[in-house]
Amino acid sequence: MKGQVIFQLLTVLREETDDQHRLSQQALSDRMLARFGVKLNRRTLKSYLDDLIAAGFPLNAAQKQRLLPDGSEEIMQTDWYLEPQFEISELRLLCDMLSGMAAVPASQRDSLARKLMRFAPPSFSGTQLQSQIIYLHKPPAQQMMFSVEMLCEAMRRNCMVSFNYGSYVLNAEGIPELKPRTREDGAVREYFVSPYEIVVSHGRYYLICCKEPYRTLSNYRIDRMTEMRIHDDFTRIPLEELDAQTSYPQRLAEQLYMYSGEAEEVCFLADSRILSDVLDWFGSDIIIQPEQNGLLHITVQVHPTAMQHWALQYGRYVTVLSPESLRSELAEIAADLAARYQREPEE
Repeated sequence: MKGQVIFQLLTVLREETDDQHRLSQQALSDRMLARFGVKLNRRTLKSYLDDLIAAGFPLNAAQKQRLLPDGSEEIMQTDWYLEPQFEISELRLLCDMLSGMAAVPASQRDSLARKLMRFAPPSFSGTQLQSQIIYLHKPPAQQMMFSVEMLCEAMRRNCMVSFNYGSYVLNAEGIPELKPRTREDGAVREYFVSPYEIVVSHGRYYLICCKEPYRTLSNYRIDRMTEMRIHDDFTRIPLEELDAQTSYPQRLAEQLYMYSGEAEEVCFLADSRILSDVLDWFGSDIIIQPEQNGLLHITVQVHPTAMQHWALQYGRYVTVLSPESLRSELAEIAADLAARYQREPEE
């Protein structure tokens, strides 16, 4: 019985108190009676509060002096409150992070946000959790969270998984639809992999794995996986058995667009006006040297194909210096683009 009453008291403290909402012992007694029909005298209530403190709960109270009938003074505790498990700013951050993950279906984001609200202090307004983020692109990801759960379970059990991997095509109504990739004979292609780690890049979940029969690391978008199965009879290939040159990406720059393969050293000139963009994409673990005319000489470790796409994205402000092979590819693409835009558009 005592354990149940203490749990009920903890519920009152957690749901109705914080630094801005404090309750005296009399108020706590009244709330216990109103909510649970439990009547507690002052001594019993104080002993339960002491038990919560002894158990490590962050329970606080103000100390006040009280004059007793015999003229002596007594130090009493009042204005009790329980420190919240999450600060309002922390809840806001967690909810914003959920809102920023477009790969998670909206219904699951809302469900997770509601669960977080259970830890909100009384001073927290529910409207503070309402996301102001508007998604221009809403990819279907109904199975994504289930796939993440299965992959975590497979890694815990040290076994392999199989799945179909989709690409988007337009259906008969002109709507993008996720279709599984197929082999040359038209059969659905099944991927059989050893899963090692799940990473998040630009709000998208990726699986780092080794696909049979190869011995190198690959990345796959988890929200594009379907028909996933765990194979307990096949043990994961140990990382140390992969090719010697295979290693996890160590820097954000190497994960740019999540291309599989080894990173290379790339040097480029960038307009100083896009320094914030450079840091957003590559992180701070890069070499930056000021040049003349407001230019920056930047050295990064990055997958060359990913760098090709990035350089085209910021083409007006970026000039790749090395490697020469990347410069040649960019020059060829730029020449092709120039030729296209110099021609009259085809109807």
